Amino acid sequence: MKDLKNLYLEHEKRVTDNISEIKHIDLWSEQVSFMADEHPFKAPAVFFGYRILSAEDLSEGIQELQIQVDVYLFYETFADTSKGSKKQQKALAFLDLLTKINACFHASNGIYYSSMRRTGFNPVETGGAGILYVQRYVLTMIDDSAKELFLNMKFDHINIDVIEEAVPPPGNISDLYNISDR
Repeated sequence: MKDLKNLYLEHEKRVTDNISEIKHIDLWSEQVSFMADEHPFKAPAVFFGYRILSAEDLSEGIQELQIQVDVYLFYETFADTSKGSKKQQKALAFLDLLTKINACFHASNGIYYSSMRRTGFNPVETGGAGILYVQRYVLTMIDDSAKELFLNMKFDHINIDVIEEAVPPPGNISDLYNISDR
């Protein structure tokens, strides 16, 4: 998909332009699960994962794709959301970021996609001092990357010979259905 890079960059820009609190944006590769081994990043962080849900062939190598976009929000904190905790408001700021992310994407259209809508939302286990949630979206995208290799054959000069023949009427070739002889 030649426009996947542009789709990612468009999504990255939407977050950068609208949510100043986000300090890191990247493609999802389970960075949170392997923080000691990964390139360090600052939190809060947003990660994008993309997968094709369905593809409909339009013509000449062009497809209309339904793409699932997983938008992960990682929020590193030791603060507790429980009632009465000293840093409850700091921990609850995570929920505000989830809302801002949804505002960026749900019911949006862009240069490289249309009809983006949220379809899911759930926590992801991190095993560490952080909160990780994923919001799932579906969007429509046109992929014409195969069109460049599609050879549209053009026939400038073509001669066709037409032979007219009478076709005999169909007959009973076998006795399988001949009931009158029984």
